[in-house]
Amino acid sequence: MAPSPEVSVVVVVYNMHREVPRTLLSLSAAYQRHVSAKDYEVIVVDNGSSPPITDAVHAGLGGNFRLISMHEPSPSPARAINRGLSVANGEIVGVMIDGARIATPGLLHFASQGARMYERAVVTTLGWYLGFDLQRWAVEAGYDQHREDALLDSIDWPKDGYRLFEVGTPDESSVDGWFHPIAESNALFMHREMWGLLGGVDEQFDMPGGGMINPDTLARAMELPQSEAVVLLGEATFHQLHGGIATNSRYDDFLLALDRWHRQYEAIRGKPYSAPRLRERSYVGTFPPAVLPHFTRSILDPVCGQPSPLGIGFDRDLWSARVEKASSDPAIASLVDLASREFRARRYKSATAIARLARMKAPDEPAVQRLLSHAGPSLRRRPADQPQDASFHAALGSAHQRLGDAEAATSEFAIALSLKGDMPEAHIGLSQLRMPGEGYYAWLDRFHTALRPNAYVEIGINRGSSLALARPPTLAIGVDPTPNIAVQFRTDTMIYPETSDEFFERRRLDAHLKGQPLRLGFIDGLHLFEQALRDFINLEAYCGPPSVILFHDTLPLDEATQSRERHTQFHTGDIWRVVLCLKDFRSDLDVFTIATPWSGLTVVTGFGGSDRRLAEAYDEAVAKFVGMPFLQIEPVIAEAMNVAPNDWGIVASRLRDRGIL
Repeated sequence: MAPSPEVSVVVVVYNMHREVPRTLLSLSAAYQRHVSAKDYEVIVVDNGSSPPITDAVHAGLGGNFRLISMHEPSPSPARAINRGLSVANGEIVGVMIDGARIATPGLLHFASQGARMYERAVVTTLGWYLGFDLQRWAVEAGYDQHREDALLDSIDWPKDGYRLFEVGTPDESSVDGWFHPIAESNALFMHREMWGLLGGVDEQFDMPGGGMINPDTLARAMELPQSEAVVLLGEATFHQLHGGIATNSRYDDFLLALDRWHRQYEAIRGKPYSAPRLRERSYVGTFPPAVLPHFTRSILDPVCGQPSPLGIGFDRDLWSARVEKASSDPAIASLVDLASREFRARRYKSATAIARLARMKAPDEPAVQRLLSHAGPSLRRRPADQPQDASFHAALGSAHQRLGDAEAATSEFAIALSLKGDMPEAHIGLSQLRMPGEGYYAWLDRFHTALRPNAYVEIGINRGSSLALARPPTLAIGVDPTPNIAVQFRTDTMIYPETSDEFFERRRLDAHLKGQPLRLGFIDGLHLFEQALRDFINLEAYCGPPSVILFHDTLPLDEATQSRERHTQFHTGDIWRVVLCLKDFRSDLDVFTIATPWSGLTVVTGFGGSDRRLAEAYDEAVAKFVGMPFLQIEPVIAEAMNVAPNDWGIVASRLRDRGIL
């Protein structure tokens, strides 16, 4: 006498002549992995199909199949399920209430493994639909059996059953089922004893399709003492389109049916239905690649309205639900911010390197420890012993800069630029090392505060950030042929979308100034010496003793970033030539350059009359300075540019000496 199989699977079918052969093929020994035909049996219970299902449906399939026909079928599958349970020989018994479902290849192996973990294991399998979207909605858009057949052909099914995940959608009961309550399982496995304790399924659920019989069975199983939930990870059953009462009915019809099912459940159980509470569960199985996006989404963004299993307030960018208090040490807090920024950008190696620097200073800092617990394994060797990319060295340079180690920071920025010549972060870092202190926006704001100019002219406004520093009672005038305003202005503001040459040729300022001298001008347009010089000459015509004209980008970082043709994102152009030109041709003016990052701010004062020498000598001035090599003045740039410290007190004193303040 042959030994009893370890696993029995009861499959209920009804008028599924197209679908059942695929279901049984997916349960055959040729398809299921890590099991043999002698390990299990499949009991097919035909619940009154017309025409009846015959043994031909499993002919030629490797496995132990039995067919039982219900002589007195009922609309509900309950009696058919219990009939199958009554003849099952396996110690572990699974029930598939819907015979139109294709199984994945590891279902039987992992279900039996999961059931053996506990005496009262309740092994649940998530349900999926074939097709993209919940099936009843897909049907409304034209999804039909012909399209479903083509879908299966597209993945060469049944060659690799796990490819079903590529063309499937989790059903309503399973959408977040790995980590949230599961309402039902269309392949539910338990020990024979468990089925006996339940008395099988409850035949009081006599509505067509069974109504709430499947959720009721799972709920009762989970309520048994010492029951243990087991979820199969990479296994599922995929519902085929067959006109099922629950899965393929029209939406409005389904809502009406659902209401009837719930009313019957309450009448039978004496309480409204609620899904089994979320409890600790075990997981068994593997992860086919196509499952991972759904699995990840269910962790990060559950669609069932439940909180993420990672916790309320989980920061998906930092992979933490903890919010650490900022360090009282500003340098450490700054490093944590920088490391967190790198982590958010998924630059885990640089995040690790920065966090390790911080840990050397503050070994017990919680935020540093958290970052290293996630990112630390990404950097297994010292940075000096392992080639890194430019962004890594730029970030590390910024970290050393924040710690006040200028030498190490300069070295890292230089390495970054050697790997990637056009890297703004490294250029900016070097400029800040060379010129620490307040940036030029802060200086513009100081000039506005101190001068309270009647009018302010800005040439080259771009997005309007510096123009927006003007405040009442100043009239702000912006000139740019292609403005791209992205700010809100604080005072009356006029914008002229034209070149500065056109602006001055049309004498736009005459109507605004009405004979009064311009108090403040800022030249930040084309980064070409001759254009900036021409803008200065035109602005000077409106200036008097209280006037101030400012130039941006007059302290170049190096040869590459000061070129007349732009090759780098960090670019000053050759505006520095204007300073030399003014010192040569207009020695009467007071010209000095504030060492403010990123590239200096030159201040010109001392206007006093109708001096037109520079305007008359414009061509001569351009010819004299346009070809001067930057390398000639780079070694003495502080002297050449009349550099003043980044100190408002010093600058304010100089302005007071001129009677401007």
